[in-house]
Amino acid sequence: MKPLIQIVVLAFLLYSCNNLNDLRPEDPSKVIPQMVVDVVKDKFPKGENLVFKPVLEDRVWEVKLESEADRYSSLVDHGKMWETFKVMQGGVPETLQESLKKTALGDGVLSAYSTAYFATTTKNKLIYNFKGENYSFRWEGEFPNSNSSASFDPVLYRITTYEINDLPGFVKDTIAAIPDLGFVMGYTWVRMDDTKRYHVFARKRIGNQFEPLSMLFDDKGKLRWSSTFFSSLGNLTTNSNLETVPVEIKQYLDSLPELAGYEYEKKLVNHVNGLTSYYITVTVGGISKCEFYFDKDFNVLNKSYTVLLYK
Repeated sequence: MKPLIQIVVLAFLLYSCNNLNDLRPEDPSKVIPQMVVDVVKDKFPKGENLVFKPVLEDRVWEVKLESEADRYSSLVDHGKMWETFKVMQGGVPETLQESLKKTALGDGVLSAYSTAYFATTTKNKLIYNFKGENYSFRWEGEFPNSNSSASFDPVLYRITTYEINDLPGFVKDTIAAIPDLGFVMGYTWVRMDDTKRYHVFARKRIGNQFEPLSMLFDDKGKLRWSSTFFSSLGNLTTNSNLETVPVEIKQYLDSLPELAGYEYEKKLVNHVNGLTSYYITVTVGGISKCEFYFDKDFNVLNKSYTVLLYK
């Protein structure tokens, strides 16, 4: 795992009208821009003990802070804060732990419970250690009908952009090398271990029509997975086209205890510009769903779990 680079400077306290600790790193090359600090000051005028961690170099930071006896975690850039969660001091809700343990995906440990404060994509966020791996766990909370749902995967943050220049140069180079292909949008997946994936959507002009193309790059710039079957993230445009699942994939699925008795939901293979990619989803007991991206060598590029929860 790459070492976490935390920028923590508590060298001095600014006695300004908002009484916010203004933090600066000792390394001049890693100075937090004043504009970014001002964004935090605006949202949390009584904030203190800030800890900045780079997420996207020189563009996006994770910031953790304290304000009026509460703790918060957020993303921040030069103009806004988002994905801002309030850390809950009372521990993980008992109803969540009990309902999760009743499922095939319940043999893990929840921690770091936080709840949405503003501009978030989920209502509650936790860390879930499952089978020795840490996952970002998103919980929709309790519903009036006593049913709920949760999902978890290795991706801590999904940062969306509609500007190709916000992504590494290898993304732009790959798209430019394919005739009649245009960029649509992209996601930077910041994973729990600080590695990154880049999930990019483009479209290729074919006569008077456009064909969607989704691509998944690793952080070394290698295109690992590609498909023409997704119009956007999670939105499939076709049914299964894989009659027999490769033995390597089946052996992997069979080896996972949490998938005992699984049934295939989607079985897809795509051959795009010489690259073979697989997308598999399975269900377990009618309440759990697991999604897998496999590359041409049957390596797992990403896996995610979704589960229905009942009291």
